[in-house]
Amino acid sequence: MLHIYIKPWCPWCVEALETLDELGCEYTSHDVETEPGAAQQVRLISDQTRVPTMLAGDYVLADFGPEEIAPFLQKHGLLSKNADA
Repeated sequence: MLHIYIKPWCPWCVEALETLDELGCEYTSHDVETEPGAAQQVRLISDQTRVPTMLAGDYVLADFGPEEIAPFLQKHGLLSKNADA
């Protein structure tokens, strides 16, 4: 399961969610400003506080742009190599 930690007003976070939707990925989003423990979880999994941060199993992608999503998921076998971002 994919988890993405966001701030809803953050343009990079909005782009990340749109990219995940375009790729047909199932995910759970966590608002670090309103969800109890979400900000702490970001620090715990990535040793930083920036969003978006994505957790896919044991793999973490922190403070990323939308162009990094498909390669990250493909690298870890979570997305078909034929998927286009």
